[in-house]
Amino acid sequence: MGSCLNQSPFRYSQRSSRSPFPFRNAHTRRSHRTAMAYARQENLKDKFFCSRRLILFMGFAVMPIIRRRAGAIQALDADNIELKEQDWKEKEKESVQESSSRNSFFLLLNAIGFAVLAALYASTKKEKDAADATIESMKIKLNEKEAAIACLEEKFETELLNERETSKKLLAKENAEHLALSSQLKRANDTIKCISSELQEQKVLVKEHTFQAGDLESRLHGAQNEKTEIQEQLKEKVNSLSDLQERVDMLSLEIKEKEDSFLILKSKFDEKERDLDTLSFLYKQARDQVTNLNSEVEKLKDLLLEDEKELELKNGLVEKLKSELSLLIDEKNESSKKLDSVVDEYSQFRLSAEKKWASEAEIRGKKEEQICRLEEQINFSLGEIERKDGLISHLIKEKDNLQEMLELESKNAKNMGCELEITQADLEKSSKEASDLSEELKQSRDLCSNLEKKLFEAQTEFNEAKDILQMNILEMKQETENLSRQLRSAKELLDKSNAEIEITSQELIDAVQKCEILEKELNEEKNATTSLNEELNLLEAQVSKDKEFKKNLESDLDEADKALEEMNRNALILSRELEMANSRISELGDEKGAVFTDLDREKRAFREAQLNLEDAHSLVLRLGKEREGLEKRGRKLEEELASAKGEILRLRGEINSSKKTNNVQSREKNDGVDENGVRKKRVRRRRKV
Repeated sequence: MGSCLNQSPFRYSQRSSRSPFPFRNAHTRRSHRTAMAYARQENLKDKFFCSRRLILFMGFAVMPIIRRRAGAIQALDADNIELKEQDWKEKEKESVQESSSRNSFFLLLNAIGFAVLAALYASTKKEKDAADATIESMKIKLNEKEAAIACLEEKFETELLNERETSKKLLAKENAEHLALSSQLKRANDTIKCISSELQEQKVLVKEHTFQAGDLESRLHGAQNEKTEIQEQLKEKVNSLSDLQERVDMLSLEIKEKEDSFLILKSKFDEKERDLDTLSFLYKQARDQVTNLNSEVEKLKDLLLEDEKELELKNGLVEKLKSELSLLIDEKNESSKKLDSVVDEYSQFRLSAEKKWASEAEIRGKKEEQICRLEEQINFSLGEIERKDGLISHLIKEKDNLQEMLELESKNAKNMGCELEITQADLEKSSKEASDLSEELKQSRDLCSNLEKKLFEAQTEFNEAKDILQMNILEMKQETENLSRQLRSAKELLDKSNAEIEITSQELIDAVQKCEILEKELNEEKNATTSLNEELNLLEAQVSKDKEFKKNLESDLDEADKALEEMNRNALILSRELEMANSRISELGDEKGAVFTDLDREKRAFREAQLNLEDAHSLVLRLGKEREGLEKRGRKLEEELASAKGEILRLRGEINSSKKTNNVQSREKNDGVDENGVRKKRVRRRRKV
């Protein structure tokens, strides 16, 4: 009977346990790596416990077997339990027949021992079958859960890669936008320099106009002096009509020439007024475009702030993942301590686990619905981001077009400056042109005032639009916060489900440990330990790879943070430069107002000169009328002189004729001379005269 100790009745359980628990693939070994690691520690304890129990139950059967030699009990067949029981009974009968001659008391002890062994064997087999069925079902569930966990891990990795790619794309876009903004600022600075140079030229022109106005005033004073001298000369030289006539003719010719030049200048001034209207319209468009560009810059700043917040959220998620990893490691250590207590609670927990499976299925359905909703919301937000990127590109194109328009306007302004120089030469030629220009400058001033009013209205509209955009941004921030809260709740639910899955996996591991305790296969345990060590090494390598991947992700995130900080700094610098440009533009506007005031003064001077010229013209017309009256009087005097001369000659003729008649009467008393002859002589005298 010495072979019974070496060949125990639990050998069948060892053979039968190999089929339901094979290590089929590396994936199942990895899933049970923690269970096998803990099984090594508990198999030793259970080994001693089972050996003691066998010694207690087989003590009575071993005592008579030591004193005699008996045939060893053959190995039990795994396929037919009933035949082995019959063999045991036959062997017991043989042993009883052999030992009946010696001692009946030992026979009773042997029978009791074998009966106890058979009962124990049957009970252990039933427990083993039930445990095998439960373990197979739990393994199937574990495989399903492991597949789901693998899918979730793959999804998480793909999401991380996508986020990394999107962050890289965003950084590239932001760098391109930064370069575009810097180029635009350079162009704006160049335009400001051009405008400042043009203003300086206009100041020089204003100074020249002031000098010209002074010259015109001096000329007007000279004209007034000449007017007084002319009046004195007219009073003194009323009789000298020939000289006055010549002077009047000269003045009329000069007036005609000046009127012709005035008409020419008026036509030129009309053309320039049209050019000024076009320039004012282009100036309005440029101001509107500048306001639009400022709004675009503010939108870009808002987008940068949103990107910074998203990066902060990602950093928070990374920190949470780190904290969760540390918590999982701590929980793993605690679970290793609680395994002993969980073995006793397994029977009670199995009933509650079935209920939890149903509740977990419902919770998973809800979680999947929430995840689908969150994915839809994320896709919607990504679509909005793409739409905003399209708007930004469109606005950049519009900004380039506006810069081209500004360059054209600067060229037109230069051309207008050349034309203004030509007009200044024309203004020096005639004072009438100056008066017309003063009136047109009044009109331009009115137009400028209207433009300023319109600009003020546009600024008010821009401020209202800015407030509306800020409200929309706040609403978007609230929506993003709500989405982040929903994501956090979903992550918490996933963490809870993962914890429950780990608990169930630990329970399954405990069941596997119990089965391994019943099997008592040291060789398989050794192989399992070697395989577990290999798997642990593989897992350590994977963990190191994961750590390296996490470090790379953290370094990428740090680089992204640094790049975003640099972009923020550049954006602040650009905003400051834009503010400086706006202040420079306001200063240029003030200088423009000063130029307009100088032009108003020149207009007033031109008006005074025009009035003086009108007075001179009216005086010249008056002198012309007086000249005509004097000419009429001269003609009348000539006629009167001619008539007086005729009467004088007639009287002389009459006197001579009367004298002759008196002399002749004495001589020609007897001659019959008619009076007709005398009349004929008078007629002849008149003809001579």
